[in-house]
Amino acid sequence: MAGRWWLLPGTLCTAEVFEPLLGALAVSPQQCRAVRLDRPAVEDYASKLASVEDDDIVLGFSLGAIVAAHHLDRMRARAVVLIAANPFADTPDKSAARLDQLARISAQGPRAVMTAAWPDQVGPAAREDSAVGQRIVAMAEQTVQDLPAQTELALRRPGAEPMLASARSPVLFITGREDRAAPPDRATRAAAIGGHELVLVDGAGHFLPLEAPQACAEAIRAFLLGRGQDRR
Repeated sequence: MAGRWWLLPGTLCTAEVFEPLLGALAVSPQQCRAVRLDRPAVEDYASKLASVEDDDIVLGFSLGAIVAAHHLDRMRARAVVLIAANPFADTPDKSAARLDQLARISAQGPRAVMTAAWPDQVGPAAREDSAVGQRIVAMAEQTVQDLPAQTELALRRPGAEPMLASARSPVLFITGREDRAAPPDRATRAAAIGGHELVLVDGAGHFLPLEAPQACAEAIRAFLLGRGQDRR
């Protein structure tokens, strides 16, 4: 897959969350530019994403996908792929869960909290894969300093409905059918705004790029080929 890839990881994640997926697509690290989510407002990322060019692919996961969605009306990319995205404003229960996570991690540390939490964030097959859990915990330990800003970003953002309706790039949503954090009905609603493409992955939870990298890669490859965008 030729071209430059912009990587926007999620809460408590590094760009490592995309590694199995990018490997399946034969995308090299030299092609990638990671955007660190360390600022508390959607607009804080405008200057970085202003550098996205026509031949680039933007790959967002979870909170990173939400940030990407809020810039769809400005970015003109080869494709924007939103994985495990819920681009609507938080409901009260979701906001409360974010604040609770921040409080627990502040008190107990990321390893203890995420070791207990990750099995509920993945699909049935991935719960038996300790390597997936180890990656999730390790990423949380590397990014815990960014959690206050990430929590504020998630709480403060409005819904991205206007940007979805006026997207300037082809958009693909990929969501796991077992995703509890960003349920598939939210992705279905979001994709319908603007007539974007949606792929639901059976058996997968929230951490799709780690749980089902091959399925994600196949969805992305088909999306690019279907639009005549694969310029390998």
